[in-house]
Amino acid sequence: MDKSKKEEFVKSWQLFKSIGPTILSKIEEGQNGYYIELVSFQDFMTVLNFLGQMAAQFNVDYCYEEGNEYKIETYDYQITVIDFDINWKNRSTQYI
Repeated sequence: MDKSKKEEFVKSWQLFKSIGPTILSKIEEGQNGYYIELVSFQDFMTVLNFLGQMAAQFNVDYCYEEGNEYKIETYDYQITVIDFDINWKNRSTQYI
């Protein structure tokens, strides 16, 4: 993801967070994209839906620790966003 796409992604992410549901997340810039970490499965699915509308290229991972269902200090779901369609706002209904 180049610099202009990174800037557009950050703007879109901030808009999504401001008008969407409350999501407990952490986002960090990586060399080629962004890392998003989430606590709950519901937040994970909500973000996947948002990324799907953007036609984003991403990979996912999760961490499961048996017996500790209510961890707040750790993030259990990770998404690495590599790229997305810069014109996603014009075509988002095609990706749903």
